[in-house]
Amino acid sequence: MSFLSVSDLTASFIYQGKKETVTAGTHVFADGFCAVLETETVCEDAAYLRLILKNTGDQNTAQIQAAKTLDLKVVTGKTAVYHGLIGDDCGISSFLPVDREITENFHEEPLGGRSSAVTGFPYFDVSWEDKTVVCGIGWTGQWSKDILVEADGFRIQAGLCDSDFYLKPGEEVKLASVLIVQGAEAASARRKFRRIIRKFYSPFTYLKEDMYLPTSIQCFDRYFQGMGGSVKDDFWATEQGQIRTIEGAKKVKGLDTLWLDAAWFKVGFPQGVGNFSFAEGFPNGLKPVSDKAHAEDMKFVLWFEPERVYQGTELYAQPHMLYQYEQNGNKLLNLGDPAVLNWLKNKLIAMIRDNGIDVYRQDFNMSPLPYWRAEDEENRSGISEIRHINGMYELWDALLAEFPKLLIDNCASGGRRLDLETARRSVTLWKSDTGCFPEIPEQRVTAWSQNQTLTISEYLPYHACAVWETDAYTVRSTATHGVACNFDVLNPAFDYAAAEKILEEVVEMKKYWDGDFYPLSAPTESEEGWIMFQLALADSGAVYVFRREFSKQESEILTIADLEEGAEYQLTFVDEKLARTEKRYSQAELSAGLKLNIPECRNSLIVLYKKM
Repeated sequence: MSFLSVSDLTASFIYQGKKETVTAGTHVFADGFCAVLETETVCEDAAYLRLILKNTGDQNTAQIQAAKTLDLKVVTGKTAVYHGLIGDDCGISSFLPVDREITENFHEEPLGGRSSAVTGFPYFDVSWEDKTVVCGIGWTGQWSKDILVEADGFRIQAGLCDSDFYLKPGEEVKLASVLIVQGAEAASARRKFRRIIRKFYSPFTYLKEDMYLPTSIQCFDRYFQGMGGSVKDDFWATEQGQIRTIEGAKKVKGLDTLWLDAAWFKVGFPQGVGNFSFAEGFPNGLKPVSDKAHAEDMKFVLWFEPERVYQGTELYAQPHMLYQYEQNGNKLLNLGDPAVLNWLKNKLIAMIRDNGIDVYRQDFNMSPLPYWRAEDEENRSGISEIRHINGMYELWDALLAEFPKLLIDNCASGGRRLDLETARRSVTLWKSDTGCFPEIPEQRVTAWSQNQTLTISEYLPYHACAVWETDAYTVRSTATHGVACNFDVLNPAFDYAAAEKILEEVVEMKKYWDGDFYPLSAPTESEEGWIMFQLALADSGAVYVFRREFSKQESEILTIADLEEGAEYQLTFVDEKLARTEKRYSQAELSAGLKLNIPECRNSLIVLYKKM
């Protein structure tokens, strides 16, 4: 690493009443307590850390408190600047930036035990002088981060919120991980972080091939939830309804995946969560549906929510498999119990194999923290959470080992589990539940989607959400590597041609999302301005431009980043009607600023560029 070395990266905890700081490697205490700080350096400027604690003795350890996987002291005479995001709250504030000078101590943790819920986001960066560190926390539960002001600089700490426990003889716990990437200026350091995530800490790593997210037909909210569909929900949520959906989707070239969400099990969503038996509409299971999808060269996504168990369901009748705490009729499956975890592994492996599932979608619509805390033994605060989260990782790893080409979609009431360890194993096809409803005056979904893309994309390369309409402004505001299309394909009056035309562009644009991401404007709640961002891929790229609905400006200046000095570029302008015009410019002309005109509000433009 450049200004930091691996030896500078330390973990800490309090043991026997004393703060212990450990470097990479294994540290054994006299009583048999053992702390291991695992490190991995995938490139010069990046290091991955994970803290593991063991009891190799024959007696309980002393109390272990305040476990921090990262405890980094930075000496500087300059004020540090923090940049992070708000967590997902399914609304206008989801993933908006948090920027502040570090002049006083700063603490953050998510809400309720899901790693990117509402009050916390597990990716952030801190800059000082001409240096930046970008951090990603890998813990799918209740992590904490602290930026502490000290006399000669500041300290970054990241670890578990709840850790005040002892270990029994032979017991081992794996705690949070942290990826730390260093660079100079903050925005460029984030681009480096995003590249490292894509290359080393994403499904791209294990799939060993170019990967794009699905362009799927996903009609759960339109039809099953009854939010503007042309058929009754009791038809769509059947074998024949799904086959008809595939037939409708095949009228739109570009739709490559059938997505069946929470409608295939007895009773249905949400009261049926905890049932693994098929609903009456699927008397033959889901194999006929997946067979039809595969015959049409489509993949098949299926929704699960294995951790939440609602009262009256099949799993609710198995109290030995559940935490005993209950809230709003929900209990939590105990993934910390090896027998329960083994049962779930076998159940899901059989479901995936027997039903031809290509994408396993795991949702989680509850806050687990009170369940874990109620289950903890005396003087063992945090143990139930640790065991549950370790169990979830073991579950996903087992599914990926059994099905090497399986894609896991990570969801939790939208994007509330977007931490490093889920990013390593999964993608996010549904980054917020703002995708659950069409736009209305009170719910400015399209502008919210633009903001989410502007902010999340600086850290994470793989994320998508849903669109309900086929106009370019709406689709461009959400589509990334992929998109979920909540189109009314069962309606004979649906404009299949318009859908196909805009999805042709979505497919064409996917390759650019593998490039570097440049936010060219700031996310804002206001709809009176313009929004722009750039994707730079080698000698080419794309700029997305949006004139928002209440903007009074007909023009804006675009300055394209990352151009080669002295080069000449061909630009292709694709307007709201998908009409194209081309023109050549020198690098000097483009760097001086290019005036763009969009005559009407709520219109968009894509500017493709390529070095000649």
